[in-house]
Amino acid sequence: MTRTHVVTLVIAVVVFVAAPVAQTESLADYPETRTLPVRTTSTRLAGLIRDGVRFSPTFQALADRLSHSDLIVYVDADCYAPEGLDGRLTFVGSAPAVRYVRIRVAYYPNAARQLAIIGHELQHAVEIADHPAIVDEESLGRVYSRIGYSNNMLLPRTHTFDTEAAVKTGRQVYRELTTGGS
Repeated sequence: MTRTHVVTLVIAVVVFVAAPVAQTESLADYPETRTLPVRTTSTRLAGLIRDGVRFSPTFQALADRLSHSDLIVYVDADCYAPEGLDGRLTFVGSAPAVRYVRIRVAYYPNAARQLAIIGHELQHAVEIADHPAIVDEESLGRVYSRIGYSNNMLLPRTHTFDTEAAVKTGRQVYRELTTGGS
């Protein structure tokens, strides 16, 4: 895998500045009128995420899993992503009965590639949803040191992780969107 194709999970606490709730698009078109706990202020990303749910069974499965979790996911485009970093997930915080993560993805005009990156990062969100003990940066690092592998080549001053499941998920979403197959 080349450096430009590696997508990592960045362990960091960020100051979260969210758009007002009225401006945040929830994906109300999600099947069965459920609201997907993925939010964005980007009309483009909202449309792409809806398409991912409609046209990729893997992406739909990620959405289903997240809709039954305590995790709220914010997705933003990141025009200033570090070189070679297509996407990253940061743990934002937690409150009773809810946890927040933020996914930032580099902009790609190719919808399938963009959705594959988002799918990769949503797999990380599912991994976090599956570990209720993750409530802060420290607990996130402990869990990912067990379930993932260190990937500090891209951001040497930041501890980064990835998982085989996320890499496979990104590839599977891309394959489903470009070939219609599994």
